[in-house]
Amino acid sequence: MTPLLASALAGAAGCLLAAAGLRPVRRAVPCLGGMTLAAVTAGATVAATAAALGPPDRRVSAVLLAAAAVALLGLIADVGAPPLATRLIVESVAAGGVVLCGVQVTLTGDWPDGPLSVMWIVAMTNAHALLDRLGGALAGVAAVTGAGLAAVALLLADPALAVPAAVLSGGCLGFLPYGRRRGRVRLGPSAALFAGFGLTCLAVALAAGRGPAAMTAGMLVPALAVVLGAGLYGVRPRRWAGGGRRGAPGSVLRDARRGVRQGARRA
Repeated sequence: MTPLLASALAGAAGCLLAAAGLRPVRRAVPCLGGMTLAAVTAGATVAATAAALGPPDRRVSAVLLAAAAVALLGLIADVGAPPLATRLIVESVAAGGVVLCGVQVTLTGDWPDGPLSVMWIVAMTNAHALLDRLGGALAGVAAVTGAGLAAVALLLADPALAVPAAVLSGGCLGFLPYGRRRGRVRLGPSAALFAGFGLTCLAVALAAGRGPAAMTAGMLVPALAVVLGAGLYGVRPRRWAGGGRRGAPGSVLRDARRGVRQGARRA
């Protein structure tokens, strides 16, 4: 099986498994979305890697384990709202574990790269979590970003990173069918943290050791994805008539016409 075929099949499997796993909770924001996404991503990645590439890559294993820990943190935040300092400490420890396994920024080639990597991963993880609160903009953004990272990884002959990026993209696509009405498309804190952490680490891993220009591009990819996602949400067309929000001009006119008709009938 070629790396391209393995990535495509893994992404398709991730999409189908995520959609099936979230089907029972499609009427609300899925609190267990992060655990579902983590299980789907890990399972499909391990299966596709074993079938096409052989032993799992150390970087991929570290990213998946650390991202799962961050997703668990999001699940706890959904239930008990831990202090911000606790969240940052857990995210920093997870990012530090990934850095120790070789996924780190390589701008200076010296010790500052380690702390810079941890800060950047934590910052981008929380930026993706904030994007998810904007009407669920993260699902589509993460799907496109993951697909782009998978394509770049294949072009750079690094299929070990292409497979998890494709699976993560497919898993986020699996959320989109539940976004036909406002609120259903949100990944939830757990899945948002998992997706943000995973995408940021994969982008850094792809660019590590390829020069300052490539490293800068790898760092900017998740940041630009968040900015573009927020921008697209801000300029989205608003529905003023026919199903608009309560209090919008369309609904006000509709209520006025209904009142006129009721008055005419009583007369």
